[in-house]
Amino acid sequence: MRNTMLPQQPLLGANIKTYFKLLLDNEFAIGVRHLPKALYTALVSALASSPLAILEKWNKQKEIEQTPVPIKPIFIIGHWRSGTTFLHYLMAKDSNLAYLNNAQSFCPNYTFYHFDFLKKIINLHLPNKRPMDNMEIAFEYPQEEEFALGNMSGQSCYLWWTFPNKMVEYFEKYALLKNLKEKEYQNLKNTYAHLMQKLSLLNQGKSLLLKNPVNTGRIPMLLELFPDAQFIYLYRNPVDVYQSTVKLHTKLMECFALQDFDAKKIEEHTFTFYQQLLQKYQEDKKRIPIQNLIEVDYQQLTKEPIKVVAQIYQKLNIPYFEQARFAFQEFIESQKNYQAEIYTINEQKKEELAKLTNVLWR
Repeated sequence: MRNTMLPQQPLLGANIKTYFKLLLDNEFAIGVRHLPKALYTALVSALASSPLAILEKWNKQKEIEQTPVPIKPIFIIGHWRSGTTFLHYLMAKDSNLAYLNNAQSFCPNYTFYHFDFLKKIINLHLPNKRPMDNMEIAFEYPQEEEFALGNMSGQSCYLWWTFPNKMVEYFEKYALLKNLKEKEYQNLKNTYAHLMQKLSLLNQGKSLLLKNPVNTGRIPMLLELFPDAQFIYLYRNPVDVYQSTVKLHTKLMECFALQDFDAKKIEEHTFTFYQQLLQKYQEDKKRIPIQNLIEVDYQQLTKEPIKVVAQIYQKLNIPYFEQARFAFQEFIESQKNYQAEIYTINEQKKEELAKLTNVLWR
């Protein structure tokens, strides 16, 4: 059992300069009851994260920059709570694929210095299970790169869980790529490329498997960086997606927020963001070569996971499916007792969601 008394704050892995800039950008608007968490984050950032980041930069920067940017990464995308985590965990069992783990995502500035004692410290700050869906979480489990982007550059959609007052701004800038100055856009691209170079170096050039719902709105940027990138888009019943996403935001703000938040606004924003993100995907997916995109129904994935993964490997021409089949089956067997939450919703909201998404959720 881990020490659940320690603050859970993604910015513990940021250097102090990035953390201070974020506080400044948010006008130091920290809720009184959140001050201990804010001060603890500053302390860890200044005394641990920053020195280790400097050490890595001195010793590894040149080698990272000389590592080629991956040509053909695989991106799992789709709105939050559409089953992307399940597919990520499942495909990560293929030893021929590399992924970003929790430690690398939350502490991306010193991924080459995750000593054993540091791993223990990082594990102390991780819950045993994800608060929004009770899926297991551990140091070495796959994680989204969105947390890494925030800790490397202070540019991430997921800053909304730390600073909920700017939820709309962070979503529009970093999920829809709206209202970004040219310098900000280039910095985001450069940070992403640097992270991928680092991940390639860490994994000796293996094919990279990334999962990030935010990327559903960033297809044009990803194709600029990786023209041959492959995409797996998951879709799910919009009622389940909406309700589960509201819970996701609420639970993670309870864990991470340095500001008080309004639960009613979370519901309103979730509804609007859902529409905007899926509309952007429908527009942007036309840019993806047909052979590099497959769309997957979450319900079918949970009913016939091996069959669906086989289809993914065949469509995207990913090798070694048969070699990984046993590992896939083992993981599926380990998840057989997992129970997804069943949501109820009033008829008016159900009709609004049906009208809102219509064919967009596909």
